[in-house]
Amino acid sequence: MGPHFVSRHRVEFFETDLAGIVHFANYYRFMEQAEHQFFRSLDLKIHGARPDGTVYGWPRVSATCSFKSPAYYEDELEISLTIMRLTRRSLTIGYDFRRNEVAVASGEMKTAYCIIPAGSKLESAEIPDDCFNQLNGLLSSCI
Repeated sequence: MGPHFVSRHRVEFFETDLAGIVHFANYYRFMEQAEHQFFRSLDLKIHGARPDGTVYGWPRVSATCSFKSPAYYEDELEISLTIMRLTRRSLTIGYDFRRNEVAVASGEMKTAYCIIPAGSKLESAEIPDDCFNQLNGLLSSCI
């Protein structure tokens, strides 16, 4: 199965340590940035409000990242996103980081679709049909 979306990121100096190597925590930021680009490419939002004022979003349930080779200041990383799992309430995306042909890291983030009704607390909810169908269509087209 091929990636569902590919993002690129040029490593900035502030994302590195004193040796010029990308600090591990930044890979989580890179995954989130790529996720946002992916959602925008589908004309979806990662956070917003419904007409009735209910706020929605996709908080993280879990996130992992394994490192294979260092990335350095000025490297251009290619970040490939693959939908690993989709349920009515959650989405799991895999991330592969490459510098040219070199595997740099791989990660995975699971998010849950949640709402915050006006005057209430965060609660898990079903992904709206239009969003679910669009994501499911991508998943089905690659199997």
